[in-house]
Amino acid sequence: MPPPRIRPSSLFFSAKSPRAHTASFRQHLRPQRTQTLSTLLSRLRLQLQPSGNYTPALATFRIAKTTAKIFLAIHLVFTYIGMVGPTHGISMVPTIPHSYRSTPMILVSHLHRRGRNIAVGDVVTFDTPGHKDTRGCKRVVGMPGDFVAVLSGGKGNGDLGKRDDEGDWANVKEEVVRVPEGHVWLAGDNLDWSRDSRVFGAVPLNVVKGKVLAVVWPLDAAKWLGGEEGLRDVSEGAHEPLVTR
Repeated sequence: MPPPRIRPSSLFFSAKSPRAHTASFRQHLRPQRTQTLSTLLSRLRLQLQPSGNYTPALATFRIAKTTAKIFLAIHLVFTYIGMVGPTHGISMVPTIPHSYRSTPMILVSHLHRRGRNIAVGDVVTFDTPGHKDTRGCKRVVGMPGDFVAVLSGGKGNGDLGKRDDEGDWANVKEEVVRVPEGHVWLAGDNLDWSRDSRVFGAVPLNVVKGKVLAVVWPLDAAKWLGGEEGLRDVSEGAHEPLVTR
């Protein structure tokens, strides 16, 4: 008896069409993909939820940690970048106005600490020599190596008496001061009411705390301060020396 005949197609080909195979493969993968996405979402949800040991003490610690980070960021900005702060007195009038009704506010750049990138004509803040807790605000009129003409022996131009008809000052002499290295010579724009380098001498650069960029309050006096705004050129022999007190 001869063996049964087997169709070759049944050995190498499925009865289903290629489309049927593709559909079956997709149906097999779809539940697995859905299950994987669901698993990822569940894990993410568990990570976002408080853990079992989440206590009020831990919550307080996290709040304190966040608050400390905020205060640290503010401190770094105010110390090394800049800030808006008040200034007092009339020594910088009219550049910085003075009013008994409100305190002027100025924008200070701390990127210029220790005198970095300052020049003659800039307005700076500094620790007043002899008064460590007092912050001064003056204009730079002499950089290291510059020469500054200073009158000694009087309080102001209006207080200097004449000695004779030729116009010599009584008990007053003019001297030229060379600003030492590592120092600056500071003066207020309102010379008659300014305590500055004429009193305490040249100021070390390392006590300069910043450069005044602008007046921000009061609004009607708000302005940017730029370079030699408070200075003017004079011809030789026609200068007005700084007067010491």
